[in-house]
Amino acid sequence: METKDLNKSDFAVIAMKNMQTIDEALMYKVLSIPSYSGKEYRMIAFLLEHMREKGYDGGVDDKGNVYMAKGTPPEGGYYPCVTAHIDTVQYKQNPFIDSGELIPLVTEEVDGKHRIYAEGFGLGGDDKAGVAIALSIVDKLPVCKAVFFVEEEVGCCGSRNMELSWFKDVGYVIAFDAPGSNCASWSCNGVCLFDRPFYETYLAELGEKFGLTKYEAHPYTDVMILRIDTALICMNFGAGYYKYHTPNEYCIAEEMDKAAAMGIYLISRLGYKEYVYQYASRSPFESDENLKYFSGIFRDK
Repeated sequence: METKDLNKSDFAVIAMKNMQTIDEALMYKVLSIPSYSGKEYRMIAFLLEHMREKGYDGGVDDKGNVYMAKGTPPEGGYYPCVTAHIDTVQYKQNPFIDSGELIPLVTEEVDGKHRIYAEGFGLGGDDKAGVAIALSIVDKLPVCKAVFFVEEEVGCCGSRNMELSWFKDVGYVIAFDAPGSNCASWSCNGVCLFDRPFYETYLAELGEKFGLTKYEAHPYTDVMILRIDTALICMNFGAGYYKYHTPNEYCIAEEMDKAAAMGIYLISRLGYKEYVYQYASRSPFESDENLKYFSGIFRDK
């Protein structure tokens, strides 16, 4: 098992095999930026600088949510949109936020994969791993939107105050805010994210192609708010982080890379179309055939 500490300015020194989608320097940079709910300003600054360097459109709203757009869909088409939240629960990152320092990262090679963590406190892979994945997808695609929300961990406060008009030309939303690599949400806090035809047509095949075999009913995350407020079909996939919300949290680089590759594949399948699944507020469980279907097929997985 090989271990290497990374210096503050040393983000791309470890040559990882089979990393094809995520840029390693970008991954290390994102994971090294300290962030905590209500104190996300250093991540906001990084995202705005990344957007400026790449020439993307977008900006930041009064709440601190960051929006970016790359390219233009074909006439009559809609943007794919990826999302992640930029806050973490790791309060021990606060001294790094206040001092302007980056988090010292440790990388270990375990069973042929690279585990990244911070010594003595949680890395905040939930959801900085998702940020790195979403950014990588935008960088790779010719046309894509992305939104990065603040304060998800304290009640989706960022997404509850988002600029809804920004989603008028978005066709669907893909989030990366679930643990592990083979996990996805079929519902969040009782809100079904997609319907049965969408799952059978586009998502079921991801098991064979990418090993995505575990769908769960999860607590809230930002795509729950997006589903309610936009009626767009949403998805939420594993971002390769483990032991989230604990001092032992870590990410696996190759699993982040696989998540990004899966996102790009899925966008190639979905294209520039709009996928709508109307949300019925507080509808009884018995009247929602999709809820009954998914709770049945995923109950034992």
